[in-house]
Amino acid sequence: MEKIFYAADAYVSTYAQGADLLIIKSANGTLYGASFEFDICTKDIEKVAIKKGEIFNEADKKFEEAEWMEFTDDIGTTPASWLDIMDSGLSNFISGYQLESEMTIHKFKT
Repeated sequence: MEKIFYAADAYVSTYAQGADLLIIKSANGTLYGASFEFDICTKDIEKVAIKKGEIFNEADKKFEEAEWMEFTDDIGTTPASWLDIMDSGLSNFISGYQLESEMTIHKFKT
């Protein structure tokens, strides 16, 4: 069965650029938002992701408060399940999904 990665729209203040975050779960159960475009990740998903219906404001201080780290193989590439996302309160940040075999994020219609 093919893996499904849920995705969120995010802003990386370090690069002053938007990014797609794939929500992954490490072996110890920690959820990360991974931007493979920049090869970085964060546990601060709520600080970098744009909530459904939220108006993006580049000057919002929450983006600068987020801690980013280099993505390492130790974190892994196991997708977070929808239950993981619901339990962590992140469902309102999910904007689409990506299938393991594809490079494209499929955006949900709002």
